[in-house]
Amino acid sequence: MKKFIYIVSNHLIMMKYFFRFAPVYFIVNFLFCIYVSFIDMLTGAYSIKYIFNGLSEGKSFKELFTFLGFVSLAMLVRHILGAISAEYLSAMGWVKLTAGMKKLVFEQARKMDLIYYETPKFYTDFVWAASQADEKMGEMYNSWCVFVARLSDLIFFGGFMIANDVVLMLFAAVLILIRLVLNSIIIKLRYKMHVEAKPHERERDYITRVFYLADYAKEIRLSNMHKTLFKRLKDTMSRIWEINNKAGKKITVLWIIVSLSTDGFLDFFIYTYLCFKTLVRKTLKFGELASLTGAVWNFAYRAVDFINVLTDMGEQSLYVDNFREFLAYRPKIECQSGIAAPDEPTIISMKNVSFKYEGADKYSLKNINLDIKPYEKVAIVGYNGAGKSTLVKLIMRLYDVTEGEISMNGKDIREYDTKSYRGVFGSVFQDYKVFAGTVAENVEMNFVNDNRRTDIVNALNQSGFEDKLARLKRGIDTPLTREFSDEGINLSGGEEQKIAIARIFAKKCSCVILDEPSSALDPISEYKLNQIMMTMSEHKTVIFISHRLSTTCMADRIIMLENGEIIEQGTHNELMSMKGKYADMFNKQAEKYHMA
Repeated sequence: MKKFIYIVSNHLIMMKYFFRFAPVYFIVNFLFCIYVSFIDMLTGAYSIKYIFNGLSEGKSFKELFTFLGFVSLAMLVRHILGAISAEYLSAMGWVKLTAGMKKLVFEQARKMDLIYYETPKFYTDFVWAASQADEKMGEMYNSWCVFVARLSDLIFFGGFMIANDVVLMLFAAVLILIRLVLNSIIIKLRYKMHVEAKPHERERDYITRVFYLADYAKEIRLSNMHKTLFKRLKDTMSRIWEINNKAGKKITVLWIIVSLSTDGFLDFFIYTYLCFKTLVRKTLKFGELASLTGAVWNFAYRAVDFINVLTDMGEQSLYVDNFREFLAYRPKIECQSGIAAPDEPTIISMKNVSFKYEGADKYSLKNINLDIKPYEKVAIVGYNGAGKSTLVKLIMRLYDVTEGEISMNGKDIREYDTKSYRGVFGSVFQDYKVFAGTVAENVEMNFVNDNRRTDIVNALNQSGFEDKLARLKRGIDTPLTREFSDEGINLSGGEEQKIAIARIFAKKCSCVILDEPSSALDPISEYKLNQIMMTMSEHKTVIFISHRLSTTCMADRIIMLENGEIIEQGTHNELMSMKGKYADMFNKQAEKYHMA
């Protein structure tokens, strides 16, 4: 009983969301399900009894005609309500429900701390629940409607049977008990199968994405990577097959037992009992026999449907647990309230900062001590994996430090309101993204107000996008990508980077962070762009990462990282005179340019 209550309570939680997003459809369809059950009993068992007994008892044609007229009117109302519910309210309700659920999920997902995207468990648990929210809601609502309908059926048909023969309810009770026990075992087997298969399904879905995404098209066609992917897909599908095969055999056996025990019980014992009362005991009239036969059949099979829907609801309830956990998540970083961050550039300090990613054995950064002064231009350099990008992500509080402290203006950055603190920074990362929106929306990264259009155009001109913009017929209203518009354009890698860099010029911020945003540009274009950025950011703090050390000459100070530690720092001339790691890296790059 506790389990039943828990399953229903889980469904009620989800139905509250349904009622919240589509209340009219929810109420009308809920009442319609009850009404249909009443009509089924009225037009079935009760009508058979009334007509058969009426004929044998000599009721007048007028009485039978009046009764049949009432039944026909009730059926007409049923069809009208059914058409309204199915063809109009359903379409409108599902649109509202889908929109509401997606917004609910997206708002929650948006608050997820970035560190969760680094762990496979996040995808297995949270993303699994979030990505299937509207789909599962649809399944659960359908189950809920069947639950209400079948429960109404059991009440109406059960009431009819109790009024005519209480013993029939004992047969139904045995039927329900057998079904409950066996179905509870089936639920656990199915859920276990889904849990075991989910990681392999994620790998299958990844391989599927790789084959249809344009990002991978060239590499697949110019290499033999498809062979490796095919092999992985074959192995993955084999593992899924083994899991499904193992569980499927057990579930099949249980369903055979269910079918034999319930259908055999129903067909033999119940009908034998009714025939005995009619032919031997002679306590049932033929009208009652006919009506009870129909009632028993309807009650029994609706009881089976009721148990089946409880099975589905039990299985769906397990997904609700994941969804509730997803909605109950409270981020440690995102949406944190606190004091307002300063508007003007101020000192940023890192004291004994160390950081290790979730589940990692090694520290990505170790014992970092660094002060970045207001208006200072700081370059962070080092080989791949040195910890450069991790360092700037910590400064922007995309992650929290594992050890130590980062402060701004003398206050721990964890004391600041997250949104206010992030507003201090204008940033472009090497893995920037361009969205399927207009040029203006991709620069503003928000809705575009008319009073911002001039600022957006100026930002694009400053980023070097001026010539391309002049050739666009719709200017900053040109859609990017052709995913949703035939008028959309696909930009080159360099042009996309200029769009991303324009975001910095369009944003009012006191600190600029650049994580190799110009890597797709040629060295001359990159040099010119960096000069522009330094000029435009004269009254801002600038922190930039670059593999091309020719640009670091513009920095007031250069920080050299290796294996997550600061090994050298100073001006370009100071580091060159030290003849250390930085000087060696710079000279090697300079030799390549001379050779070219």
